[in-house]
Amino acid sequence: MDLPTLDSLGRISQLLLGGLVLGASYYIFLLSRKHQARKALILHHGCKPPSKYPVWDPFFGIDVIYDAVRAAKRNTFLTEKISHYNTYGNTHSSRLTTYPVISTIEPENIKAVMSTHFKDFVIGSPRRRAFGPIIAYSVLVADGVEWEHARAFLRPSFARSQVGDLATLETHVKNLIDAVPADGSTVDLAELLFRFTADVTTDFMFGESIESQRHPESFGGDLTEACRIGQLGAEFRFRLGIFVDLVPQSKFYRAVGKVHKYMEAHVDKAIRRHHAESQDTTSEKTNSGKHIFLNELVKLTDDRLVLRDQLLGIFMAGRDTTAALLTNLFFVLARNPKAWQRLQTEIKSLNGNKPTMDGLKGLEYLSACLNETLRLYPIVQGTSRVATKDVILPTGGGEDGKSPIFVRAGTLVVFHYVALHVRKDLWGEDAADFRPERWRDERAPWNFLPFGGGPRNCIGQQFALTEASYTAVRLLQEFSSIESRDPQPWIERVGATVTSANGAKVSLMR
Repeated sequence: MDLPTLDSLGRISQLLLGGLVLGASYYIFLLSRKHQARKALILHHGCKPPSKYPVWDPFFGIDVIYDAVRAAKRNTFLTEKISHYNTYGNTHSSRLTTYPVISTIEPENIKAVMSTHFKDFVIGSPRRRAFGPIIAYSVLVADGVEWEHARAFLRPSFARSQVGDLATLETHVKNLIDAVPADGSTVDLAELLFRFTADVTTDFMFGESIESQRHPESFGGDLTEACRIGQLGAEFRFRLGIFVDLVPQSKFYRAVGKVHKYMEAHVDKAIRRHHAESQDTTSEKTNSGKHIFLNELVKLTDDRLVLRDQLLGIFMAGRDTTAALLTNLFFVLARNPKAWQRLQTEIKSLNGNKPTMDGLKGLEYLSACLNETLRLYPIVQGTSRVATKDVILPTGGGEDGKSPIFVRAGTLVVFHYVALHVRKDLWGEDAADFRPERWRDERAPWNFLPFGGGPRNCIGQQFALTEASYTAVRLLQEFSSIESRDPQPWIERVGATVTSANGAKVSLMR
């Protein structure tokens, strides 16, 4: 076999080198063309850059990650975010690992991302990477066609007529009332409410409650603790960004395993039951007349991973969000006797009867108290989206923060509801105060986002508000007075949801 000559090798090298040069030149040409197109777009719309949050590490934003993790451990994450907006403006840029970041609490920008330009933004890899080990197949982290299918898959079970099962809810409310000391001694409602919402959510999802209120040891804190570790771990993973796999997380993965095992047992049982009922058309259907979330879902798919993750996402959101809302509501009511008395007056319109869905609608002051609680203590601290293409946001640029801003494809756009909800220019000088009366005035929808907005708004919003309203009314009917037994102010604990780190220590009297 003849070996290549030096001349032939030289020609091959020249061809390869020429190919590389041509390829590099074409790539540079494309970059230049894109740069010119972007420049023209920026000039056409009059875009100006937003102010910058000082990042010492311009490549990976390691200092930003460190500051966020430290603040979360100190229970000051939300406080520091509000301070950032006050210092650097309602819209400012920073960095999170490889992602350029735009943080904004401008309602028009949020509307653009969540609604007007909805198709130009996705949940993206940062949040999927963080929550993937827990709920990889959930609607909460899906994008595109996958998200559309998941949303359509879940929507029927959240229809208004199906979240109004007040008789089932009353069963668990009675257990909650029984658990509250009748002698006026101090009780931490947070602990009772988290067990209560766990009972309600599991009853709604599986048709059988874990009965954690009557038998706390059966729930054993084990599942709750596993969920808590999983949620906190996911938020921690989000802050780590691309460095997530460099940090040991054995505790997180053990917790995820426990939660998955619990959910899979129910999924497998429901799939077996559905298959058996499908084959035997003469047998009586299980739980006929009662809407059971899982039973409806197995009619649509028997993919156990999809079912597991959809259920887990709903379980964590349904349990934690409603429990956090009720905890915060009673935390502030214990410090606002006038609001408590006004609520007592309002519920007298029910004449001692248990509230119906229509009756709950008529309780305007209760609705105002819930809204005001969600405004001051949003149960979700914020959210984020990744731009899939170059986008113009309507405001936030320039020295006055009024000019449009250019958002490059691949940019992470972040909103912090806690900062949006206390802007004095939107809510008045008393924005930091609990004043339900402010809800007599109509508010612009994008100023207040307790359940998000646009097509991806919280699918369980009606369920959460119904559960919270009904429970609040029943407690108000059973107890005539409330007193705070905690000298400490509200202290944040941020995970997948925002909760009160010191609970709601109160006394309730009949």
